[in-house]
Amino acid sequence: MVVSRFAPSPTGYLHLGNARTAIFAYLFARHHRGKFILRIEDTDRERSTKEFEEMLLEDLKWLGLEWDEFYRQSERFDIYREYAQKLLDNGHAYPCFCTVEELEKEREEAEKKGIPYRYSGKCRLLSKEEVEAFKREGKPFTIRFKVPDGRVVVFEDLIKGAISIKVDDFGDFVIVRSDGSPTYNFVVVIDDALMGVTHVIRGEDHIPNTPKQILIYEALGFQVPKFAHLPVILGEDRSKLSKRHGAVSVRNYREEGYFPEALFNYLCLLGWSPPNTEREIFSKEELIELFRLEDVNSSPAVFSKEKLRWLNGVYIREVLSLDRLVEEFMPFLEREGLSAEKDYVRKVLEKTRDSFETLKEGVERLKVFFVEEVSYSQEAISLLENENSRRVLELFLHKLQERDNLSGQVVKELAKEIQKELNLKAKDVWHTLRASLTGELEGVGVDIICDVMPKEKVIKRIVRALGRF
Repeated sequence: MVVSRFAPSPTGYLHLGNARTAIFAYLFARHHRGKFILRIEDTDRERSTKEFEEMLLEDLKWLGLEWDEFYRQSERFDIYREYAQKLLDNGHAYPCFCTVEELEKEREEAEKKGIPYRYSGKCRLLSKEEVEAFKREGKPFTIRFKVPDGRVVVFEDLIKGAISIKVDDFGDFVIVRSDGSPTYNFVVVIDDALMGVTHVIRGEDHIPNTPKQILIYEALGFQVPKFAHLPVILGEDRSKLSKRHGAVSVRNYREEGYFPEALFNYLCLLGWSPPNTEREIFSKEELIELFRLEDVNSSPAVFSKEKLRWLNGVYIREVLSLDRLVEEFMPFLEREGLSAEKDYVRKVLEKTRDSFETLKEGVERLKVFFVEEVSYSQEAISLLENENSRRVLELFLHKLQERDNLSGQVVKELAKEIQKELNLKAKDVWHTLRASLTGELEGVGVDIICDVMPKEKVIKRIVRALGRF
């Protein structure tokens, strides 16, 4: 059975690169009817927090990911100690008593020679008696993995192809720190092996870790999984993705009013696309059916916030039901201190869902429907102070009061009548009406406002505008 995993560290928000890794690992497992594991890698005691863990879980659930098994590394320390002891017992690891000062001196000497630093391995040569003596003295020690000299580790990456790395490039590495806490390269092997992970899907920044992990797999007699290292995500200027490219956390996009389906869909298409189709909108079920690691591009993907905004807009306009849009819109409205009956919000969104691309933008653009009184921009004030504007509003008010109801069609008819009677251009009439109803010269169409807003509210705004000038 195929088993994949996502293993984040709770040391910060879930960023887009990690979210894409989680999605690819999830799609791969679901495509093969396999198992998807979530493992919280919280062995970094100083930086890991419960708060970040809770936010990670919330954001992954919001994206639509569900997992079959869940683990925390901090709850598995007894297991790691057992396997560290096995490596000591079988001669694949040894205690290292070198002090920080001694190691720093080695590093400085390597720098002077202009060569990459690797641990000298001098504690490899300690006799059993020397080791026991140091332990009796209470001398602190780490546990290092004994890397075989001259080995070249070769593995077939499912995305990158064949990769070979000389072990002499990194030397003996620490698997347990002096405080007893295990290191990443050690625990990830133990966990993946014991959890039956068959495919390790992760970012290409982990490629240098892979040979170290393969050596540990071999030393413990574990089956080595298949590796797939995802290419990095770049900004549109081809530099490393950062906040200036819009590469903020998943949570930030939630708070901006992006939909999880849209973000999930977009992240899937960063470095992967199903063959033989030009489509860009896919349901999660379709993506599960179509996803194959062989179709992942080995070159970096390019993130475009504008493309993501566009895709979110497509979901708002064409994909999501109106009921869902209303449900998601209401909290954003309340966050801005605004409120309205759900039926009224539904009427507003039914007419305006094509005018915004995020829920936060929607609240800003549609605020005019939910406030008691609008604020006038300087341009609107200048226009409304015009004598022709006053005449337009007075005549519109008079004609409106003669009508039983108000609609977009009615306001179009009245505008034509006013234009003809006052001998004005169409834009003079429409701009005046918009300025009085919205406080702006641009924005939501007057006909849409009159289709949705109660007649008495429209009259109240016209009267207020006339009273000001």
